[in-house]
Amino acid sequence: MSTGRLAGGGFQAGVRRSFAVGSEMAWSAWGEGMGLARWVGAYRQPLGEGEQASLPDGTRVTVVRRVPPRQLRLRLERDEWPKARTVQLRVLPSVHGVIVALHAEGLRDEAEREQFLAQWTHALEGWEAFSGREVTVSPAKSPKGSSVEDKDTPASEPPALEPGLARQVRSDQKKTGTAKKAVPAAKRASPLKKGAVTKRAPSQKKGPAKKKAPPRSRK
Repeated sequence: MSTGRLAGGGFQAGVRRSFAVGSEMAWSAWGEGMGLARWVGAYRQPLGEGEQASLPDGTRVTVVRRVPPRQLRLRLERDEWPKARTVQLRVLPSVHGVIVALHAEGLRDEAEREQFLAQWTHALEGWEAFSGREVTVSPAKSPKGSSVEDKDTPASEPPALEPGLARQVRSDQKKTGTAKKAVPAAKRASPLKKGAVTKRAPSQKKGPAKKKAPPRSRK
């Protein structure tokens, strides 16, 4: 049996690398938001299990399982593919930080497998968003399954994409018209010109008052 070939048919591919960061930081860089562009494709909206989205190239993405900050399993479908593919991200604890592991199943042939391996290896080895960040390593006491705690509070925004990848994402979004457009500011009321008098709605004219009937004289 060829390397990477599944017993039921199709091929699989897997790549993993270690990083000296905490699980929350790794998840924000790979498991949500624009971080997904590093290994799947760019889509902005947050998705829960069972929800779907479309990538700029037309690939339909369904969230099969989502357990932040540990696991994300997605099903990818396109009309021209004979069957769906499954890709998965796992963030695993390690002595020096975390292991980011990427895995794919349902690949058509060995050539496609090699393509995934090359793409993901390049993405993992090119990730330098947290290079040199100081972390606390405590192998003896692991909080919630992780051996690393971040000294700072997690960033409120996901890490920026690498320059080359960011340019590619912007290019894809422009082609499909999914680039984020600036929302025009609300128009402010123009100030009144000097000497201008504001017109009031014409008041309704009161009709003539009804005359009271004269009192009847008593006989």
